[in-house]
Amino acid sequence: MTYIEPLVNSFREVPAATQQSKVRVALANNEMTPSRGLIAASVTYTHEHQVSLDVFVNANQATSVFNDSEIKLMEDDLFQCQELGVDGVIIGATTTDHQIDEEAMEALIGASDGMEMFFSPAFNNLDQAAWNQTIAWLVEHDFAGIVTDKNLSELNQRLLQENSLRLIPLTKGNEELIKVENDLKPFICINQK
Repeated sequence: MTYIEPLVNSFREVPAATQQSKVRVALANNEMTPSRGLIAASVTYTHEHQVSLDVFVNANQATSVFNDSEIKLMEDDLFQCQELGVDGVIIGATTTDHQIDEEAMEALIGASDGMEMFFSPAFNNLDQAAWNQTIAWLVEHDFAGIVTDKNLSELNQRLLQENSLRLIPLTKGNEELIKVENDLKPFICINQK
């Protein structure tokens, strides 16, 4: 059975998503970090209903190659998530040569203390030839999963060898969700309406 984690962009969507999910809800602001107020209200509502909240933390919609100022913004966002009681964060930073930006990620990991970490769809920008090294790095840094909407079958095959890192498909709509559920049978799937 796949647990569906609805992806919402506004508080108005949180009650229905919480009722639908019964396990986890993911919160974003159209691929960006939501406001502090939105995160706070969503944490309160989901926790009152015994549902976990994961938050996408991202400082630039156009790229996963971040400059120093964007990394600082994301660190601050993560500290606020921590302070507000967020359960999990979806983060990722890459380099121009399609590798994990280890320096940036170390800063983000440090700011994520106490929250479950998932690598963001920035994974789509990584060199597939370096997946073994990338996956080993994520395992070593205690990531729980990889959120992505590309190369799902190939990545799923690779992650079946890992006990600690899960594929978390990011789907859009019920038709795509049903296909991914049938093909891959993931434990968790994040679904955008």
